Amino acid sequence: MIGAGSAEDLTGSWRADLSGPVEAAAESPSCPEGELRVPTGPFLMGSVSEEAGRDEGPVHRVQLSGFCLDRSEVSAADFAAWLARTSREARGEDYRGDSKAGHPARGVLWEEARDYCQDLGKALPTEAQWEKAARGGCEGGDDPGACDPGDLRPYPWGHQVPDCTRANHRSTAEGRPELCVSDTLPVDHAGLGAGPYGHLHLAGNVWEYVADVWHPGTYGDGGPRVDPGGPPTGAIHVLRGGGWDTFSTNMRVANRFQDLVMGTSAGFRCARPSAASRPDEVTALALVALSGVVRREGGPVAGRALYVTAFDTSDTDPTSGLLIPGRSPVAEIRLTPNGKDAQPFELRVPAGGRYLVSAALDHGGAEGTGPASGSGGVGSADQNPVSAQQDLSGLTITVRALPLGGPPPGAAGPGPHSPGPPGGPPPPR
Repeated sequence: MIGAGSAEDLTGSWRADLSGPVEAAAESPSCPEGELRVPTGPFLMGSVSEEAGRDEGPVHRVQLSGFCLDRSEVSAADFAAWLARTSREARGEDYRGDSKAGHPARGVLWEEARDYCQDLGKALPTEAQWEKAARGGCEGGDDPGACDPGDLRPYPWGHQVPDCTRANHRSTAEGRPELCVSDTLPVDHAGLGAGPYGHLHLAGNVWEYVADVWHPGTYGDGGPRVDPGGPPTGAIHVLRGGGWDTFSTNMRVANRFQDLVMGTSAGFRCARPSAASRPDEVTALALVALSGVVRREGGPVAGRALYVTAFDTSDTDPTSGLLIPGRSPVAEIRLTPNGKDAQPFELRVPAGGRYLVSAALDHGGAEGTGPASGSGGVGSADQNPVSAQQDLSGLTITVRALPLGGPPPGAAGPGPHSPGPPGGPPPPR
C-alpha cells in the first residue's frame, strides 16, 4: 500500500524553474487572539508524487500576501452559537450539533462555513492560503532567501511519517490502517503535528472547506500565480486536510478533495486576508448525471446506508485494473436503503471522464472482515468503465457479500467520507 510506513517522496516534484529569491516584505500588525500569521512571500504548491491525485499537479510557485488564519478549527459550540444568534438551522444532513462542544463543527455545508466567517469579518481561506499555512513558505527551506527543494515539505510537521502522535486519522504507519481514535479530537488538542506557523489539525480531525471552487485543471501549466482564488464559477468546493477516518495519504498538504463526496467529517476554519484574491482562468467544469439501480444478491436493499461511488479510471493500475491505494473518489452519494428489490440512484460527475462506478451497502451490523460501509455487500456497475460524455442512465449494480478474508488492497469502494477508508471494500469483478 502506497504510504504505508513511509513518507511521501517529493524529490521528483522539484524543477529548476521553481527556484527564485524570497524578497523581504513589510508585515502587517500581529493577528487577533486565536489567529496566527502566515507571512507574505512565495511557496511551492502541489505534488506529482506517487501518492498525488491527478488534480495535484503540476507543482508551481505561488506568491501570497500575508494573512491571519484561525489557529484551530471552528468548534461545534461556536458554530451552534452562531446558528442560534442568526436564527438559522443547520442544513447538512450529517450535522452533529454541539454534543461535543470543544470538538470541531462537523457535517457543515460550504455555504454555512462561508457565511460564518463573513459574519466575523473574515473569510474562508483560499486553497493556496490553506496549503501555504500547512506546507510553509520558501523562507523555511534549506535556503531561507530562495525557493529550493527543501521547501517541498509533505506534511504540516515536516517529513516524518504520519502517525497518531501527529494527526488524528486512520493511520497506515504500521501497515494495516488503524483508527487513532474513533472520533474527532478537541480543536485545541496539541500533539506533534502543528503546522510551520503553529496552526493545529491542518492534517486529520476534520476535512476543512476552503473558499475555492474545485477544478481538476486549476493549476494550469504550472506557471507562477499571485494571490489565486480558484475558478470564478462552479458548484463543487474544495476540501483539504483529511479527517479522523481517512488514510495517511490524505494527511499530505497537497492532497485535494471536493464536496461531490460528502459526509460527516466536513468542518472549517476562517482566514483574515490582507489582499483580494484573483480568479484563475479555467474553462468551466460541466457535470453530467449517471443514474441506474442497485440490487442486492439474495435479498432487498436494506440496512443503514447505501454508498454509490465513482472513481476516475486514470486512478487505477493498468496492469491489475484495481484502484491505486490512496486515490480519492470523484463523486459519492449516500442513500437511505429503501428495503426493496432495487434502489434508484443518480450520481453527478465531471463531463468527459471515464469512471468506475461501484456501490457498498452498510447493513448496520458488525463489520466482520471489512469496513462497516461494505458489511451488507459491495458491487460494481455492469457497464464499467463508464464514459460520461453526457447524461447516462440504465446503470445496474448488484452488491454481493465480501469474500472471506476481506478485500484486497487498492480496490475501488467507498471514499474518505464514508465510514470505511478510501479504497475500501472492492466491487466483485
